Amino acid sequence: MSIYESNLEKKGLKLDWLTFAVLGTIFFSVAGVLDKLLLSSYTDDSKAYIVCQILASQLFTIPVFLIVGAKFVYPESLIAMLFGSLQVFPSFFYIKALQIEEASKVTALEYVYPLFVFIGSVLLLGEVLELKHCAGGLLLLLGTLLISHKKNGSYGNGLYSNSSNSNSLNSKPFLRALSPALKPFMSYWVLTAAYYLSLKYLLVSIDEWNLYIWSSLGSLIVILPLMGVSSIRSEVKSFFSQGGMAVGALVSEETFQFLGIIFSIFAYAIGSVTLVSSVGALQPIMTVLLILGLGILMPKLAKAMNEKTDWSSLKQKGISFMVVAIGIYFIS
Repeated sequence: MSIYESNLEKKGLKLDWLTFAVLGTIFFSVAGVLDKLLLSSYTDDSKAYIVCQILASQLFTIPVFLIVGAKFVYPESLIAMLFGSLQVFPSFFYIKALQIEEASKVTALEYVYPLFVFIGSVLLLGEVLELKHCAGGLLLLLGTLLISHKKNGSYGNGLYSNSSNSNSLNSKPFLRALSPALKPFMSYWVLTAAYYLSLKYLLVSIDEWNLYIWSSLGSLIVILPLMGVSSIRSEVKSFFSQGGMAVGALVSEETFQFLGIIFSIFAYAIGSVTLVSSVGALQPIMTVLLILGLGILMPKLAKAMNEKTDWSSLKQKGISFMVVAIGIYFIS
């Protein structure tokens, strides 16, 4: 139980982890769509974009620090900084996947990490592995293959091509038809699961706001060496010099990202780490709905995202989302 939760319970207030988790998922969905738009319109350098993100996130970290204050608790504050810094690396894999794949497919692939959260909770926390959990894990893997598979062809052109391994891919039609975003997500799932498994331990000793502050500081420390690379520094400067539209879109993305992080942290403080992670299965569906709405209101922006919204693609995504959602249900 978190410090914040305990204080509210003393006041007779009841918190619902599911409300926090669903709201966090909605905010993350909007942030993901904005990420895709920014990468499509303003920069193609994933490292520079993440630097821009973390710099912009300080617009929220600094006010939180000034209002709430930061309490140093040894060693939890240092661990929060460590995991905040490590969380930057999954971001590189996520952005890389977002550059080469549709946003809805990326979010579907992203939320396979609850399977690794469950495995970690079994190995580290001693939770019992039941048959339905194993079935849920298999359904998650099946949903991942379904969402990443390209019908009537393969990922062999344009951004998806890779001359260094084209010969081996040609001899393996099944692998050639899978999304190239699968590869960067292998590391993403493990690192993200490790991050969320650490939250429960940290939230026993520090509150949610301090966890956010120290994690944010860890992320900021990691990008400082990247700012020393001339090419990245030049790309960051170029991004911010593109005017109010680019900067405004980035600040909007970080606003939703900040809300998603805060609501998720509170959800993890109150609920089970496995259950809260499982709610993320809703994000791919929310992403598709947001993109469809964007296509109606702003067709040009939707087109820039290269999201396939034809009936065949929507049917494939719908079936995949259902399989993933059922898998998440069994795991939780």
